Amino acid sequence: MKISKFFVSGLCLMSLLLGCTAVPLTPTVSPVSSPEPSPTQSLPAPTLTATPTSSQGLITLTLWVPDFLNPYDETTGGALLLEQIADFTAHNRDVQVEVLVKQASGTGGLYDLLSTAYFVAPSVLPDLVILGSADLRTAFNDKIIQPLPAADAEASRFFSFADQSTQFDDLSYGVPFLAQMEQTVYTARVSTTRPFSWTGVLSEGYTLLFPAGPADGQADDALLAMYLASNKTIVDEQGSPMLERGALEELYRFFAAMLEFESLDAARVLTLKDADACWEAYRQRQGTLSIVPAETYWTETTRVGLPGWIPTRDGDPISLAETWSFALVTNDLARQEAARELADWLTDAERVAELSRSVRLLPANRDAVALWSLTPEEAEFLAQLMQAADPLVPPAQAQPVKRALQAGLELLLKGGGTTPEQAATHALTVLRK
Repeated sequence: MKISKFFVSGLCLMSLLLGCTAVPLTPTVSPVSSPEPSPTQSLPAPTLTATPTSSQGLITLTLWVPDFLNPYDETTGGALLLEQIADFTAHNRDVQVEVLVKQASGTGGLYDLLSTAYFVAPSVLPDLVILGSADLRTAFNDKIIQPLPAADAEASRFFSFADQSTQFDDLSYGVPFLAQMEQTVYTARVSTTRPFSWTGVLSEGYTLLFPAGPADGQADDALLAMYLASNKTIVDEQGSPMLERGALEELYRFFAAMLEFESLDAARVLTLKDADACWEAYRQRQGTLSIVPAETYWTETTRVGLPGWIPTRDGDPISLAETWSFALVTNDLARQEAARELADWLTDAERVAELSRSVRLLPANRDAVALWSLTPEEAEFLAQLMQAADPLVPPAQAQPVKRALQAGLELLLKGGGTTPEQAATHALTVLRK
């Protein structure tokens, strides 16, 4: 495969908006300062020049991808994406694809640049963009992306959490592609009780590695998932963030018992900022049960430990999944058709199974998981984990709740003699602020 198969633009108009990464064949220019829209300002519909249909001429699609899929960087495993796009253009000679790499999220990230360009320079908008769950919802709210054609009546090829992450107002606004979520890994013991429930963890004496020191002060998704497994909602009837005292006290009582049995080292877990840090600590044998990124565990060449899900009160599987999806930006019908064909091509089960392993992420396609080289037991477990996963909670609801959950956990871990009831009271106080 040669990169020369791709059409590459000779200009990088308004580098600040395009956020061009320094990659082969993509020139950069000095940033141009541009006014950014007020968060409350209504964004106008962009004016796009109609593109000739395939019978009239060539269509050149622009695809924005997050940096963890950078096809020009050998360390990401994304070179395979470039090959798959090359195969697509070979089968669709009236379509060419320009791939631009952006930061995944945050200031200067995909959605930040997309929304800014939508307001000040719609002519540089991509036709197709890969967005995470929260940004996809925001793009829908801001009317920046286009709905997809109605799906066929046949069963979805994607996991439920992925479909839920892309559907708003009974319409689909994304084609699910890749996913991320958390699970556990544990050291095998001579026991029939697996550490899937709080009772199982405590009775077997597992030492838990948990990301109790997040840099942003918001609880890790694992803690939120543990709460949601006992109390299914974090919003009240008015849609405001809420926590239920009884479920909170149960959650903190589990951690208090772990401390009492010396199965949780408070000083250690308060240094673990995320699931990746827990995974490294587990590999150094600092614990026998750990929260880990599922995508990291399943794409390891040699897996260490046995897979489990986040411990819950009743032992039911749960995880909160981030979905990365293709979203249509262009409102030109010919370009929409070509962009949708490209998205369908790249989310084909065989292609996404291969790519997901290459970039070390999970496929959102059900059939793709079955194509991974797993034992029957492993395949069954991973399918069960992903089928039970819920979509990420929208930030407006999740952030205040995660901040409160973390405040209560920190008080319990740092304050000698703090009771679960006191930790719950503190969390509720923080939530009300």
